[in-house]
Amino acid sequence: MQIPTPQDKFAEFDARLSRIEGIVEQIDKRLSSLETRMANLETGQRWIVGLLFTLLIANVGAAITIVLTLSK
Repeated sequence: MQIPTPQDKFAEFDARLSRIEGIVEQIDKRLSSLETRMANLETGQRWIVGLLFTLLIANVGAAITIVLTLSK
């Protein structure tokens, strides 16, 4: 069995550190992608809420018109 030299230990440590840095960069890219997708989803949700609110107002207006027409 051979005793590892400090240079061997450093090379092993450097390789592990490089692997960890690569993993962290990949996580960063994925989180950035997720952030972009969430922002797009929020924009879509605003449109849906706006459309639903407009539909509600239109239905209330139609119901009021029907009630006023039938009460004559």
